[in-house]
Amino acid sequence: MTKVRDCAPSLKRRAFVMGLGAVALSGCARSSQLPIPSHSASGLDPLARFRLFADDGPAEWRKHLHPPQPSSTTSDGPKVLALSGGGEDGAFGAGALVGWSARGDRPVFDLVTGVSTGALIAPFAFMGQDYDEVLTRVFTQSDASDVMRMRPFKAVMSDALYDTSPLEELIAENTPPSFLRAVAQRHKAGNSLLIVTSELDRSRASVWDMGAIAAAGQYDLFRSIMRASAALPGLFPPVNLRYTVEGETYSETHIDGGVHMQFLAVPNFAFTIPEQRLAGGHIYVLINNTLNPAPETVGRSALSISQQALTTTGRANALLQVNATQLFARERGMQFSVTSIDPAAQIVYDPSDRFSSPYMNALYRHGFERAQGGGLWADS
Repeated sequence: MTKVRDCAPSLKRRAFVMGLGAVALSGCARSSQLPIPSHSASGLDPLARFRLFADDGPAEWRKHLHPPQPSSTTSDGPKVLALSGGGEDGAFGAGALVGWSARGDRPVFDLVTGVSTGALIAPFAFMGQDYDEVLTRVFTQSDASDVMRMRPFKAVMSDALYDTSPLEELIAENTPPSFLRAVAQRHKAGNSLLIVTSELDRSRASVWDMGAIAAAGQYDLFRSIMRASAALPGLFPPVNLRYTVEGETYSETHIDGGVHMQFLAVPNFAFTIPEQRLAGGHIYVLINNTLNPAPETVGRSALSISQQALTTTGRANALLQVNATQLFARERGMQFSVTSIDPAAQIVYDPSDRFSSPYMNALYRHGFERAQGGGLWADS
């Protein structure tokens, strides 16, 4: 659930990689440490059926593309939504999606990606407007007690300051088997839902094909990946992802996807291939943070200065990704739209009061009102 302003960095369908780039252009829960291997003896990834790595080439990305059914193909190209990290600022993204629905012109997305808090929003955005009530409830009726529990006596010696058992329960409550079966059906119809986590030991970004996971009935893995993508290092504990294949159990430790990227809109390799025009399509990037913050007074303590430096680095990386994605879309004949929190809204954030309900409700209203009024997106 990476939040840029905190101490860690947050922020035609098959014709281009997951609608994010262009593959075709180039031709569960946390547990104690156990002696479980993270890779097979052959060196092959036992989870290759369900994931790839962000730095993989087009051949691997192609394996996770799903041919659309004729009835789902749109004449103006695919609609792609990329959701960024941002911690409690995810309330802005939730409100924006619900307000967009209220306006009446929110598209059905062919491809949805989520990082960090965006990973908590992504499954419901993927499933469409029928799940707006879930987004509203989670981001307006929850507070810190629904996300985390302080570890007052053992925080210093443990892997995080907080226990996220409440978040685990919140995810499970809102992703019942009926919901995950619906995700699987959309996946089989040719749509993609991808979530990013960061593997702690190998320092690689995993991109998870959540529809394939749901279709395989791996519900615990699905939920654990959502939780792992939002596991802000130091604040929230890492999540051990466990999976059994051919009688052997594997385990990997994953943390916040925002460690590697602010959002996923274009695979790395796609920037290096020859330019090729595409037949339409639209990429929407929803930043659950502020890209152009108002000036603020920074304390002169070592902690305040280091936090501000990391905040600035994360925000600069997000802006760099936005600019690169915009250029990529423009050169290939796609539409591009981006939104972020407007600093003029003057919604005050108190870092000592994480996941404050009044703060999240104010951000939700900000996103909702801008979307409903038609002022959400900056287009290109």
